[in-house]
Amino acid sequence: MILKNENDIYIYFEMIGQLEPQSVIDVGMFLKRIGGVSRKAMNREAPAQICLDGVDWFQELKFPVWDQVYDSILTMEEFLSDKDQKRYDLAIFLGTDEIIKKLPLLRAARALSARAKYVLLDGLPDVWKSHWKDAAVRELNLEGNCYYLLNLGA
Repeated sequence: MILKNENDIYIYFEMIGQLEPQSVIDVGMFLKRIGGVSRKAMNREAPAQICLDGVDWFQELKFPVWDQVYDSILTMEEFLSDKDQKRYDLAIFLGTDEIIKKLPLLRAARALSARAKYVLLDGLPDVWKSHWKDAAVRELNLEGNCYYLLNLGA
């Protein structure tokens, strides 16, 4: 599934630029889904010094370059598992409409809560609103697209 929304691409890199995270988990491997072959797009980039891990929801499409773009790549089950509790400064979860067809929403919310301080979303299903009712949510509007930045704390 190739994503083409330029606002999604902009917000991906803008949040990395504004938050300056040391570690990012790209849930759904957004860079892969925009057809990226590096950490750059639209004259923006995710700096090489950032630990950028990916969670591959679309494993049917493989290309060796993504092993170079991401520091490590987790499967959906590895991400949802309680075994790997690596913490990230930022989790990015874009392309929600397609990804939520492939995973249990409450398990995903729990995994994101266990792993990230901030979560960037382009959708906020009701089950997530309930799960994160105490989180600070900042709504970001960009040319008719709505994004959510959740602060889940330390």
